Amino acid sequence: MAKMKRDEQAAQTKNNIIRVALNLIQKKGYHNMSIRQLCQEAGISTGAFYHHFSSKEEMINKGFALYDDALDLLLQHYEFHNPVEDIKFILLHQTKFVMEESANLTKELYIAQLSTDVKYSVKPVRKYYQTVEELAGKALEKGMIHTDMTVHELTSFLIRINRGVIIDWCLNDYSYDLMKQAEKDLIFVLDKLTAPLSI
Repeated sequence: MAKMKRDEQAAQTKNNIIRVALNLIQKKGYHNMSIRQLCQEAGISTGAFYHHFSSKEEMINKGFALYDDALDLLLQHYEFHNPVEDIKFILLHQTKFVMEESANLTKELYIAQLSTDVKYSVKPVRKYYQTVEELAGKALEKGMIHTDMTVHELTSFLIRINRGVIIDWCLNDYSYDLMKQAEKDLIFVLDKLTAPLSI
């Protein structure tokens, strides 16, 4: 019980550090944010920072991992029914999370991710990637999606489409309804992938 409480406190501290960092990145930019300044803003010592993260780069990677934590919670209650509809739901759930949890910070988060050597956002070990891949595999097995792509290629393609609209939204200074556009793009792509093959 005590260990569980310590683990929860550690997770809360890590998430707080990430959120403070994202706010600082928005104000100052990734390269201008120092760990010392971050620790002052977060009310922790530099030792506490290094207890949770080995570097600023690792902390930014964990910023993307926040969604995987939210997805873990969702999957405890979500019932899968139709792999194609479930793929759409998961991709749009991730988009909604971006809008609600990091909105104006998304651009800075991607800029920071481009500055790191290890890019967690595109790692196939992510819960997000693995969930989409599992659903894509089921859709292919059931003949619901028609393509010569492998399950890995299909998964990467679908996630890339979704990431593309998020980045475009950032490039356009959040000037349009991201959820509507993401859904429109996904429906278009999934309609093409599920259409019967012409003989």
